Amino acid sequence: MKKRTWILFFACTVIISGCSQSSSSPEDDYPSDTIEIITPFAPGGSTDTAARIFESHLSENLPNNQNVIVDNRPGGQTTVGMTAIQNAEPDGYTIGFASNSPITTQPHLSDTEYDYDSFEPIIQLVDIPQVLMANHDSELEDFDDLLEFMEENPGDFTYSTPGNGSISDIAMLSFLSEAELEAEAIPYESGGDAVTAALGGEVDAVSTFQGNVDADQVNTLVQFSEETSEMNEGVPTLEEGGIDTSTEAYIGIVAPEGVPQEIVDTLHDAFEQTLEDPEVQEQLLDLHYDISYGTGEEFGQNLEEDYFEHEELLREAGQIE
Repeated sequence: MKKRTWILFFACTVIISGCSQSSSSPEDDYPSDTIEIITPFAPGGSTDTAARIFESHLSENLPNNQNVIVDNRPGGQTTVGMTAIQNAEPDGYTIGFASNSPITTQPHLSDTEYDYDSFEPIIQLVDIPQVLMANHDSELEDFDDLLEFMEENPGDFTYSTPGNGSISDIAMLSFLSEAELEAEAIPYESGGDAVTAALGGEVDAVSTFQGNVDADQVNTLVQFSEETSEMNEGVPTLEEGGIDTSTEAYIGIVAPEGVPQEIVDTLHDAFEQTLEDPEVQEQLLDLHYDISYGTGEEFGQNLEEDYFEHEELLREAGQIE
């Protein structure tokens, strides 16, 4: 009898031990390895710099202080990097640091493997102020001058952008559509080239990110964002100028679709705490970014709304059928 009791006790112990081990999941130990942050932009630009700010501080707010590395995957108008994010294992060890246009415009312009809802939005981090600027020596000194010139000279106004489908391009398309004005867009290979064209007098103005140019070299005519950026006090938004539209450029963190909620929550909390760090905020403001926290749900809603709005603008402009 004693022997049978001992065997029964041993069997139960093994079963309980096995159950205990089987109840453990990868999410419980997350993160236990290095987290890779893919950005679909080349090294050296402002988006890359922002990603590396988070790379330097995120570990402090992750369980186990796990390492974080940034991996630049430029190419294909950002589609190379975004495709890599989409195709990664949904385990939280490969995530993306991306602005909205690769997700909201590129699927309309090229045959991408992904769509706006192919990712798990984790958190929205910053806004990238978009503006329209003229050369400092230009006769266009403010928004009133701009409207007057465009109304009196339909179609003569020229402006540069960092390329078709860029958020700077979308901002101008939205403005022109709402204001019922005509202008000629001249797309360039990069934001730097677009700015150089405006400074050199090749075009009347440039639609670009605020941080791409020294404010002393230009006349900032209007802001495209809904709210005034801290860096553009005194410059009207489109709405303040009587044009009822706005365009937002923003950056957030996405993951491959299917990442477990526990991992989503861990990543969100770590990025939120990092974003609240005064040192991080100061570095982001130095890049001319505005702090713009949004939950994963809010980030996802913004991407969805922009996806359909940008599609309409691109079709109206004849960039897609």
